[in-house]
Amino acid sequence: MPPAPGTIYRRPRLRNFVMDVLAEGARKRIAHVLLEADVGGIKQQLAELPLGGGEPVSMTSYIARSFACAIADDKRMQGYRLGRSRLVVFDDVDLAFMIEREWEGETLPVFYVLRAAQRKTAAEIHRELLAAREAPLGTEGPMSALELQFFLLPAFLRKVVWFLIRRNPYWFKDVAGTAAVTSMGMYTSGAAIGVPITPMTLTLTIGTIEKKLALQDGQAVERDVIHLSLSVDHDVIDGAPLMRFVERFKQILLNRTALIPSAGEREDR
Repeated sequence: MPPAPGTIYRRPRLRNFVMDVLAEGARKRIAHVLLEADVGGIKQQLAELPLGGGEPVSMTSYIARSFACAIADDKRMQGYRLGRSRLVVFDDVDLAFMIEREWEGETLPVFYVLRAAQRKTAAEIHRELLAAREAPLGTEGPMSALELQFFLLPAFLRKVVWFLIRRNPYWFKDVAGTAAVTSMGMYTSGAAIGVPITPMTLTLTIGTIEKKLALQDGQAVERDVIHLSLSVDHDVIDGAPLMRFVERFKQILLNRTALIPSAGEREDR
Protein backbone atom coordinates (compact mmCIF):
# COMPACT_ATOMS: atom_id res chain seq x y z
CA MET A 1 0.00 0.00 0.00
CA PRO A 2 1.48 3.42 -0.93
CA PRO A 3 2.04 5.89 1.92
CA ALA A 4 -0.62 8.50 2.61
CA PRO A 5 0.04 11.81 0.83
CA GLY A 6 1.94 14.33 2.90
CA THR A 7 5.13 16.33 3.21
CA ILE A 8 8.22 15.44 5.24
CA TYR A 9 10.02 18.33 6.93
CA ARG A 10 13.41 18.31 8.58
CA ARG A 11 13.25 18.99 12.32
CA PRO A 12 15.61 21.83 13.36
CA ARG A 13 18.35 20.49 15.64
CA LEU A 14 17.91 23.43 18.00
CA ARG A 15 14.51 22.02 18.92
CA ASN A 16 16.56 19.81 21.23
CA PHE A 17 16.24 22.74 23.64
CA VAL A 18 12.45 22.32 23.75
CA MET A 19 12.75 18.56 24.16
CA ASP A 20 15.21 18.94 27.03
CA VAL A 21 12.99 21.47 28.86
CA LEU A 22 9.99 19.15 28.52
CA ALA A 23 12.02 16.17 29.74
CA GLU A 24 13.22 18.07 32.81
CA GLY A 25 9.73 19.40 33.48
CA ALA A 26 8.24 15.90 33.31
CA ARG A 27 10.45 14.91 36.25
CA LYS A 28 8.75 17.45 38.56
CA ARG A 29 5.45 17.09 40.45
CA ILE A 30 3.88 20.29 39.20
CA ALA A 31 0.67 21.79 40.61
CA HIS A 32 -1.25 24.51 38.76
CA VAL A 33 -3.62 27.28 39.79
CA LEU A 34 -5.63 29.40 37.34
CA LEU A 35 -6.51 32.97 38.28
CA GLU A 36 -7.81 36.26 36.97
CA ALA A 37 -6.49 39.72 37.84
CA ASP A 38 -7.95 43.17 37.31
CA VAL A 39 -5.67 45.30 35.10
CA GLY A 40 -8.19 47.99 34.24
CA GLY A 41 -6.61 51.31 33.23
CA ILE A 42 -3.06 50.00 33.32
CA LYS A 43 -2.53 50.31 29.56
CA GLN A 44 -2.87 54.09 29.75
CA GLN A 45 -0.34 54.30 32.57
CA LEU A 46 2.11 52.09 30.68
CA ALA A 47 1.81 54.33 27.62
CA GLU A 48 2.85 57.30 29.76
CA LEU A 49 6.02 55.69 31.13
CA PRO A 50 9.28 57.26 29.83
CA LEU A 51 10.62 55.04 27.06
CA GLY A 52 12.65 56.11 24.04
CA GLY A 53 11.16 55.68 20.58
CA GLY A 54 7.57 56.38 21.64
CA GLU A 55 6.67 52.69 22.08
CA PRO A 56 4.64 51.97 25.24
CA VAL A 57 5.85 49.51 27.84
CA SER A 58 4.32 46.09 27.17
CA MET A 59 1.80 44.47 29.48
CA THR A 60 4.13 41.44 29.69
CA SER A 61 6.93 43.63 31.10
CA TYR A 62 4.61 45.17 33.69
CA ILE A 63 3.24 41.79 34.80
CA ALA A 64 6.77 40.34 34.94
CA ARG A 65 7.89 43.25 37.13
CA SER A 66 4.88 42.69 39.42
CA PHE A 67 5.68 38.96 39.51
CA ALA A 68 9.28 39.69 40.52
CA CYS A 69 8.08 42.05 43.29
CA ALA A 70 5.76 39.37 44.65
CA ILE A 71 8.58 36.80 44.67
CA ALA A 72 10.93 39.27 46.39
CA ASP A 73 8.39 39.51 49.24
CA ASP A 74 8.58 35.73 49.77
CA LYS A 75 11.76 34.32 48.23
CA ARG A 76 10.94 30.79 49.29
CA MET A 77 8.67 30.73 46.24
CA GLN A 78 11.85 30.35 44.18
CA GLY A 79 13.59 27.79 46.39
CA TYR A 80 15.33 24.72 44.93
CA ARG A 81 16.14 21.41 46.58
CA LEU A 82 19.76 20.71 47.46
CA GLY A 83 20.07 17.04 48.25
CA ARG A 84 17.36 15.34 50.30
CA SER A 85 16.96 17.72 53.22
CA ARG A 86 18.10 21.22 52.23
CA LEU A 87 16.57 24.07 50.25
CA VAL A 88 18.45 26.88 48.50
CA VAL A 89 16.55 30.19 48.45
CA PHE A 90 18.19 32.75 46.18
CA ASP A 91 18.23 36.50 46.85
CA ASP A 92 17.87 37.68 43.24
CA VAL A 93 14.83 36.97 41.10
CA ASP A 94 16.22 35.78 37.75
CA LEU A 95 13.27 35.44 35.35
CA ALA A 96 13.54 33.05 32.40
CA PHE A 97 11.44 34.29 29.48
CA MET A 98 10.45 32.19 26.49
CA ILE A 99 11.25 34.19 23.35
CA GLU A 100 10.46 33.11 19.80
CA ARG A 101 13.42 33.17 17.41
CA GLU A 102 13.99 31.83 13.92
CA TRP A 103 16.50 29.03 13.32
CA GLU A 104 16.99 27.06 10.11
CA GLY A 105 13.74 28.43 8.71
CA GLU A 106 11.65 27.50 11.76
CA THR A 107 10.35 29.62 14.61
CA LEU A 108 11.40 28.15 17.97
CA PRO A 109 11.08 29.23 21.62
CA VAL A 110 14.36 29.85 23.46
CA PHE A 111 15.22 30.94 27.01
CA TYR A 112 16.33 34.44 27.88
CA VAL A 113 17.24 34.92 31.56
CA LEU A 114 16.63 38.45 32.85
CA ARG A 115 18.80 38.80 35.95
CA ALA A 116 17.74 40.55 39.18
CA ALA A 117 14.30 41.46 37.82
CA GLN A 118 13.16 42.72 41.23
CA ARG A 119 15.65 45.61 40.93
CA LYS A 120 14.55 46.69 37.44
CA THR A 121 11.65 48.87 36.36
CA ALA A 122 8.97 47.75 33.92
CA ALA A 123 10.55 50.03 31.28
CA GLU A 124 14.00 48.48 31.83
CA ILE A 125 12.54 44.98 31.55
CA HIS A 126 10.75 46.00 28.34
CA ARG A 127 13.94 47.37 26.77
CA GLU A 128 15.94 44.28 27.74
CA LEU A 129 13.35 41.92 26.25
CA LEU A 130 13.25 43.95 23.03
CA ALA A 131 17.05 43.71 22.76
CA ALA A 132 16.91 39.95 23.40
CA ARG A 133 14.48 39.50 20.51
CA GLU A 134 16.91 41.26 18.16
CA ALA A 135 20.27 39.86 19.34
CA PRO A 136 21.67 37.08 17.11
CA LEU A 137 21.56 33.59 18.58
CA GLY A 138 24.95 32.43 19.79
CA THR A 139 25.93 35.85 21.18
CA GLU A 140 25.09 37.51 24.52
CA GLY A 141 21.36 37.41 23.77
CA PRO A 142 18.83 34.67 24.49
CA MET A 143 21.26 31.82 23.85
CA SER A 144 25.05 32.01 24.21
CA ALA A 145 27.49 30.33 21.84
CA LEU A 146 28.22 27.63 24.45
CA GLU A 147 24.50 26.92 25.02
CA LEU A 148 23.92 26.83 21.27
CA GLN A 149 26.59 24.19 20.81
CA PHE A 150 25.32 22.23 23.81
CA PHE A 151 21.82 21.81 22.37
CA LEU A 152 23.32 20.54 19.11
CA LEU A 153 25.01 17.66 20.95
CA PRO A 154 23.63 14.09 20.86
CA ALA A 155 20.91 13.33 23.41
CA PHE A 156 22.99 10.95 25.57
CA LEU A 157 25.63 13.64 26.16
CA ARG A 158 23.04 16.28 27.03
CA LYS A 159 21.38 13.90 29.51
CA VAL A 160 24.66 13.53 31.41
CA VAL A 161 25.00 17.30 31.72
CA TRP A 162 21.36 17.74 32.80
CA PHE A 163 21.88 15.02 35.43
CA LEU A 164 24.61 17.17 37.00
CA ILE A 165 22.77 20.49 36.60
CA ARG A 166 19.51 19.35 38.21
CA ARG A 167 21.43 18.27 41.34
CA ASN A 168 23.13 21.64 41.78
CA PRO A 169 20.71 24.58 42.23
CA TYR A 170 23.52 27.09 41.67
CA TRP A 171 24.30 25.64 38.26
CA PHE A 172 20.59 25.46 37.47
CA LYS A 173 20.19 29.17 38.34
CA ASP A 174 23.06 30.08 36.01
CA VAL A 175 21.47 28.14 33.16
CA ALA A 176 17.74 28.73 33.63
CA GLY A 177 17.19 31.41 36.30
CA THR A 178 15.02 31.04 39.39
CA ALA A 179 11.47 31.50 38.01
CA ALA A 180 9.92 31.55 34.55
CA VAL A 181 7.50 33.72 32.57
CA THR A 182 5.80 32.74 29.35
CA SER A 183 3.25 34.88 27.52
CA MET A 184 0.70 33.42 25.10
CA GLY A 185 -2.09 35.97 25.23
CA MET A 186 -1.02 37.94 22.17
CA TYR A 187 -1.69 34.97 19.89
CA THR A 188 -5.44 34.64 20.44
CA SER A 189 -8.51 36.35 21.88
CA GLY A 190 -11.29 35.56 24.33
CA ALA A 191 -10.60 33.57 27.48
CA ALA A 192 -7.45 31.49 27.01
CA ILE A 193 -4.56 30.38 29.23
CA GLY A 194 -1.88 27.70 29.07
CA VAL A 195 -0.77 25.09 31.60
CA PRO A 196 2.93 24.44 30.92
CA ILE A 197 5.31 21.54 31.43
CA THR A 198 8.05 23.32 33.35
CA PRO A 199 11.29 22.44 35.19
CA MET A 200 11.10 25.57 37.35
CA THR A 201 9.92 25.83 40.96
CA LEU A 202 7.60 28.69 39.95
CA THR A 203 6.30 29.55 36.48
CA LEU A 204 3.88 32.29 35.43
CA THR A 205 1.88 31.87 32.23
CA ILE A 206 0.23 35.03 30.88
CA GLY A 207 -2.97 34.51 28.93
CA THR A 208 -5.46 36.80 27.25
CA ILE A 209 -7.15 40.00 28.42
CA GLU A 210 -10.91 40.24 28.17
CA LYS A 211 -13.54 42.67 29.41
CA LYS A 212 -15.80 41.62 32.29
CA LEU A 213 -18.45 43.33 34.34
CA ALA A 214 -17.51 44.12 37.94
CA LEU A 215 -19.06 46.06 40.80
CA GLN A 216 -17.44 49.41 41.58
CA ASP A 217 -19.06 51.75 44.14
CA GLY A 218 -22.27 49.79 43.75
CA GLN A 219 -22.31 50.21 39.97
CA ALA A 220 -21.65 47.60 37.26
CA VAL A 221 -18.63 48.70 35.25
CA GLU A 222 -16.61 47.06 32.49
CA ARG A 223 -13.06 46.12 33.54
CA ASP A 224 -10.06 44.58 31.81
CA VAL A 225 -9.29 41.18 33.34
CA ILE A 226 -6.21 39.12 32.48
CA HIS A 227 -6.11 35.33 32.65
CA LEU A 228 -3.02 33.91 34.39
CA SER A 229 -1.77 30.56 35.60
CA LEU A 230 0.87 29.75 38.20
CA SER A 231 2.69 26.41 38.13
CA VAL A 232 4.75 25.27 41.13
CA ASP A 233 6.95 22.36 42.11
CA HIS A 234 4.81 20.71 44.79
CA ASP A 235 7.92 19.16 46.36
CA VAL A 236 8.94 22.70 47.34
CA ILE A 237 5.73 24.75 47.59
CA ASP A 238 2.52 23.71 49.35
CA GLY A 239 -1.02 24.88 48.67
CA ALA A 240 -1.41 27.47 51.44
CA PRO A 241 1.83 29.38 50.65
CA LEU A 242 0.89 29.26 46.98
CA MET A 243 -2.53 30.83 47.59
CA ARG A 244 -1.00 33.53 49.81
CA PHE A 245 1.41 34.28 46.97
CA VAL A 246 -1.51 34.43 44.51
CA GLU A 247 -3.31 36.99 46.69
CA ARG A 248 -0.15 39.10 47.09
CA PHE A 249 0.54 38.99 43.34
CA LYS A 250 -3.03 40.03 42.50
CA GLN A 251 -2.86 42.95 44.94
CA ILE A 252 0.41 44.17 43.40
CA LEU A 253 -1.23 44.08 39.97
CA LEU A 254 -4.38 45.82 41.21
CA ASN A 255 -2.56 48.50 43.24
CA ARG A 256 0.07 49.01 40.49
CA THR A 257 2.83 48.80 43.07
CA ALA A 258 5.30 47.80 40.36
CA LEU A 259 4.95 51.26 38.77
CA ILE A 260 5.97 53.16 41.92
CA PRO A 261 9.44 54.67 41.27
CA SER A 262 12.28 53.38 43.40
CA ALA A 263 14.35 55.72 45.57
CA GLY A 264 17.07 55.77 42.90
CA GLU A 265 14.57 56.71 40.19
CA ARG A 266 13.13 59.56 42.28
CA GLU A 267 16.63 60.96 42.81
CA ASP A 268 17.29 60.88 39.05
CA ARG A 269 14.17 62.94 38.44
